[in-house]
Amino acid sequence: MASKSDLPPIPATLADVAMIDGPTCAASAGVSLSAWHERVRAKQAPQPVIRRPRFTRWRLADVREYLAREAQQSSEETSVGVIARAAKASAAAKAKRATVTCPPLAVPP
Repeated sequence: MASKSDLPPIPATLADVAMIDGPTCAASAGVSLSAWHERVRAKQAPQPVIRRPRFTRWRLADVREYLAREAQQSSEETSVGVIARAAKASAAAKAKRATVTCPPLAVPP
């Protein structure tokens, strides 16, 4: 029996209609299978199109779209977070400079 890694890749012409299983979805998202199922239960990830005992499948196109949307959202949140932290650090440094007094410089005679 061939293992999953021995299977040929999905042809690009079939990517729109190809079905993939939970472990493949989880691996694509970089999460554990239980985390993937939790996202599906919370309606964050796409819902499966086939759900039978021991046979659940998602459309590859749906999962690909979800992952692209997640990557875009993560990128935007990261940018906003970096800008906010930089503004906060700048304000803190400015406030600290305003309160620090330097002793007068000693001029040699």
